[in-house]
Amino acid sequence: MSKTIGENAPNAREKLLAAGTELFRRHGFVATTVDQICSEAGVTKGAFFHHFETKESLAEACLAAWDERFKAMFSAAPFQSLDDPLEKLLAALEFFAAIFDDPNMLKSCLAGTTVQEVAETHPVLREAAQKCFVSGEREIQSLLEDACRARGLKFDTASLAQLWMATMQGSFLLCKASGDPSIVSTNLRHFQRYIESLFTGRSTAAARA
Repeated sequence: MSKTIGENAPNAREKLLAAGTELFRRHGFVATTVDQICSEAGVTKGAFFHHFETKESLAEACLAAWDERFKAMFSAAPFQSLDDPLEKLLAALEFFAAIFDDPNMLKSCLAGTTVQEVAETHPVLREAAQKCFVSGEREIQSLLEDACRARGLKFDTASLAQLWMATMQGSFLLCKASGDPSIVSTNLRHFQRYIESLFTGRSTAAARA
């Protein structure tokens, strides 16, 4: 893993961000040490403290980078080429469900894992995680609002977007507890069918059944 991080990251700071993100997602913020991060990144401890004052400052930077990665992935996703707003919305929901069909995809969110652990003890990280959640919700809410305008419907799009995020984050927890990786994509597709039924009165999946 360290070799892969070293090959993909152009400099010590990027290596530390990549290593920190991976370790925080897998083991949590508290259990991960600076020594482990440096070993994973293949950099010295001196390099760590050159770029980050504390482990918390690294985690904050990891969360900011996580948010930017999500935005970049969202804007470049194939569903963005679709013209019909409802088709685009449903394709976006399928896009995220399909990501977690991959058995090699780690079923963990950096923001969710971090905030569950340190919400009461590290307000800086809680706020950074919240920014990630809000960014994701806003992207989905925008698609929901476009679909509503196109169909002449009115829903509480902010609440629906928050439900999408809650479905994803809750599914990660259930996956970790049960050891069943299929939970995430299954629940996201349940949400997708629910949204489809709101707009059409029926779901494509139900019609095929």
